[in-house]
This record gives sequence, C-alpha cells and structure tokens, in this order.
Amino acid sequence: MNQEKKSISVEELKMEPYRILLSYPNIIDERVERLVRELAKAGVSKILFAGKTRLDGLNVLGKGCTAIVFAAETVYGKAAVKVLRVDANRKTLEDEAKFLKTVNLHNIGPKLYYTSREFIIMEYVEGKKISEYVNELKGRGASRRLKNIIKAMFEQAFKLDQNSIAHCELSNPLKHIIIDNNERPVIIDFESATLNKKYSNLTSLAQSLFIGGKISPKIRKIVNIKDKEKIVSALREYKMRRDFESFKKVLESVKINF
Repeated sequence: MNQEKKSISVEELKMEPYRILLSYPNIIDERVERLVRELAKAGVSKILFAGKTRLDGLNVLGKGCTAIVFAAETVYGKAAVKVLRVDANRKTLEDEAKFLKTVNLHNIGPKLYYTSREFIIMEYVEGKKISEYVNELKGRGASRRLKNIIKAMFEQAFKLDQNSIAHCELSNPLKHIIIDNNERPVIIDFESATLNKKYSNLTSLAQSLFIGGKISPKIRKIVNIKDKEKIVSALREYKMRRDFESFKKVLESVKINF
C-alpha cells in the first residue's frame, strides 16, 4: 500500500493497516485492543509516520528483531514508542527500560518517559546516523567538529564501562548511534544491554570507528590519522586497565585532547 496519512489517532491503531504496529508480525486482536487502551492511558494521542524504515507500507523509526519503533505525539511532546514484537525472544521490555533509566543518570541515551511490559515511551532523537553524518561532513572545521563528536561518544562509552554496563552492540555504531541536530551523539537501543565488568564498550566503539569499520577510512582521513598501531596499542592497554589514564591515552591516540 502507499501511505497517505501523515498521522492517525491512537484509536485508529485498531484499524487496518495500522494494527500491525502493535502486533507484528501476527495480528492478535486482544493484544491490539489492550495496547491501544494502555497507550492512550500512558499519554499517547497520535501516531506519526516518520522515519525511513518501511513496515507494510508505513513509515516507522525502526524495525528490529525485538521491537517496532514509531513516532508519536504524547503528553511528553514528540516521542518514540517502542513496542515488543509478538515473536520477540523476550516477554517484556522492562529490562531495557531499567538500563535506559540507569544510563540516563549519566546523560546517556534517549530520555525514558514511560515504561510498561510491552512498550516504552522515550525521547525522539532527530538527527542522522553516524555514517550519514561522516559522509556528508566537509569544509572548514570538519576535523574539529568530528573530533568533538568522537570525544563525546568515547566519554559515554567510558562511563558505561565504569558502571559495568555492556551495551553489546557498539561494535556496529552505524545502527546504534544517532548524531542529533545539535551535533550530540546519542547511543540508542539498549535492548541487548547487560551487566558485565569485563566487556569494553570503548574498545568495541573505537575499533569500529578507527580500525575495521565501514566508515573508519573516512574518519581517519578527516582526523588525519595514518598510523593505526598507536590506536591499537592504546586500546589494548585500556582493555586491561580500564582506568582514566588509559582512557586519556585512547583519546590521544586519535589526536583528541581531554
């Protein structure tokens, strides 16, 4: 189908073709009815068809193995609503919400507004995927702007490490970091997060951005890094020590001053 409406009321989620947003991939009538009531009670008034992902002809913010994410008008303002898939490998989104609530205390991730078993309402982050941002970055000041963003990303990853929170997906930042309209990097999707004292978010992120990721050659070119060995060495030391001094050495290895 071709999507015509740009928004619908929360009650219209009971109708075709919109029901799929609440019960994907299989329509369960009872589930749709119940979630419409719960969303309305939680302060959702309209569903907004935004985002580049298509789901049965509807524009949504994201479609993953665990959930569907769509934009909405709510009592919190414009927000993102994440709804558990019918065939998800878990019964609830409550664990993800707990991690999101925790990282919010450190100014990491989208702000969490509302939690239930089968959906969460959180900040709608408008911006670009990091790959889009880097590929479009050019002109005077490009290196400085990118360094500021990388520093902010690394600081967030370091905070996660210090609190033993493993995001577990930062080896693929292209899908899990958005650069918002204020050039602030936002780590999203904490659905795979876990407590793990040995996991290194910073190492995973830095290796992808500077060593072996799809956009690492472009990033090294913009930042003017020709030797990867210094970065590898700094990351190796950080993975063993995971302290502030080794963190600073990682920043220095990519030509960023703390």
